Amino acid sequence: MPLKNFFRQEVLDLTAYHLEEHTGVKLNQNESPWDIPVELKTEVVEALIRIPWNRYPLSETRTLQKKMAKYLGVWPDNLVFANGSNVLIQALTFATSIAREILVVDPTFGIYEVEAKLFGNRVIRVPLREDFSIPPDLFLKTLKKEKPGLVFIPNPNAPTGNLFDRDLLIKIISTADCLVVIDEAYCQFSGVTLLDDLKEHDNLVILRTFSKAFALGGLRLGWMIAEPEICHQIQKCLLPFRLGKLTFATAMAVLESPEYMEEYVKVVCKERDRLYQEMKKIKRIKVYPSQANFLLFEVEKGEAVFRKLLSEKVILRQVNDGRRLVNALRVSVGAPEENDVFLNALRKIVG
Repeated sequence: MPLKNFFRQEVLDLTAYHLEEHTGVKLNQNESPWDIPVELKTEVVEALIRIPWNRYPLSETRTLQKKMAKYLGVWPDNLVFANGSNVLIQALTFATSIAREILVVDPTFGIYEVEAKLFGNRVIRVPLREDFSIPPDLFLKTLKKEKPGLVFIPNPNAPTGNLFDRDLLIKIISTADCLVVIDEAYCQFSGVTLLDDLKEHDNLVILRTFSKAFALGGLRLGWMIAEPEICHQIQKCLLPFRLGKLTFATAMAVLESPEYMEEYVKVVCKERDRLYQEMKKIKRIKVYPSQANFLLFEVEKGEAVFRKLLSEKVILRQVNDGRRLVNALRVSVGAPEENDVFLNALRKIVG
């Protein structure tokens, strides 16, 4: 019997997320190059011993909300947690936009389009300018004309790494008749946030994650910050008991001692700037400045360069979209010794 008898066409048309595994210096997923300190892991294990495992997590989420609210300077009711910010992207789409339009910049984080199409939405892409900035007139004109059900804008942008003009973002939020999601997954590396603008804009939603600066990609924990009523509605679209007790214990421990994260960010930013300056010296590539924990660069015959780097045991990410990005690669900022391995391999391959 044909699969179309069982599945929606939107599901059949999608390509499943897949990332090939390779051995070597792993610089392809914008992860922290370091794990959290062993001392914190010990605290987590000790906390898990004290927590009853046979009971569903009821009070834990509220406790975590209070802890994070204090850390951010917001109210607990401004927060929603989920097992990864990707899950919140899905919940926001499900809650606001089925068979409608979703507006994004182009290029951008691919999960927005995946989730949009999964719910039968038409994705409207506004191409970024040559320097990856948002064209103000075109974006605002498109916003007014198309009247989307949802807008996604990462800041810093992925995979380009640049920050968008703050005044323009505020103008977009003020103009939109829908929720505008500003994805701040990499905000710790840029030092820029719209958190202080939440009080003035009840349609603003900010996404954050523990996966990048907090070095907890394996934990799968993200959160959103918004007006309490928006949070209440999004909660309805998330499964109950979604945060396990291991996740709770780990998050509480790292929020109690965030100094390690701040030190990690300092080193990553220093290494990011060093990588950028060294890559600028290689004439056959074009590297773009970044405010995140990765760098985007373009090189002739990008596929061949990617494969040659793999043969040198250096794993990068291809980010070709067939539109603006054709021979583009993205390198995550690793530990200093990992970055040296990458630079030496890149110099060897492209001269």
